[in-house]
Amino acid sequence: MWRLIGLDERKLTEEPVVKDWTVKDVLAHIAAWDRWEDKTMRCMLVGDVPDLSAAQDVDAFNATVVAEWYDRTLNEVLAELQTARADWEAWLSSLSEKELFQRRFVQGGDWSFPGCLEVQRRHDAEHAAQIATWRKAEKLEKSIGPKKVLLAGLAAARRELLAATALVPLEGRTSRRVCGEWTLKDVLGHIADWEWLGGEGLRHMAAGDAPQIEHVTDFDAWNRDHVRVRHEQPWKTVWNDLHGARRAMLEVLGQLNEIDLARSFPSPWGSEITPYSWTFIFLSHDREHARGLRESCE
Repeated sequence: MWRLIGLDERKLTEEPVVKDWTVKDVLAHIAAWDRWEDKTMRCMLVGDVPDLSAAQDVDAFNATVVAEWYDRTLNEVLAELQTARADWEAWLSSLSEKELFQRRFVQGGDWSFPGCLEVQRRHDAEHAAQIATWRKAEKLEKSIGPKKVLLAGLAAARRELLAATALVPLEGRTSRRVCGEWTLKDVLGHIADWEWLGGEGLRHMAAGDAPQIEHVTDFDAWNRDHVRVRHEQPWKTVWNDLHGARRAMLEVLGQLNEIDLARSFPSPWGSEITPYSWTFIFLSHDREHARGLRESCE
């Protein structure tokens, strides 16, 4: 989703990316396969034989679902994409390890859930790469895009961070070093502290003012000081603060329309910045630390 940040609605809904599909068509296609996989897995879990006709004629299924969503708005497609993935993930999270890893053979093929999930992971990666290639070929630089895409990207980056957080065993959250000398608690406290600062600046911009926040010049020193302040805090305090900072930022974003998001203000660091690009910083911050956590857990 982050690859769509900074693209305007016309580019997302009118310009072909994959053959004659637009980005909106690709997103509708991904959402449809999420729904299909979810339905198929649920069917297999209770011992029923699923309808595999979509997998047997992929082109026909793709053509049908893209046509069904062709006249729907970008916001409607984004909502369906997010809901389809969230519904599927919530159901998967409810499964026991036995249910998740049980071998399942249907019509002579291996339909075990881990394999199905890997297929979908590769599917996501394939389309992300296609969009990245298209964006590079068209030399599409970041500008201002639809608010709904920004919010979807922000949510996706936070899910990525939380999924990486889950890789650290419970007993190691406050002791295992995952980022230099930092523990997972230190990393999440660091993210929360920057997001509280970012939310404050966003509130100023929502009120029509430049972000009057602390002008940090030595980022390493600022980070060390804040990690030290949080050192004795219990895990629950830091965890709640992480989510509280995000709720506060989303509350401010809820007050801004797309014109507001495109307004330019002097940045504390000497250049102009919009609320849109300001918010993108925190999306990127989540993804940066998610990547670091995954690498530390390999």
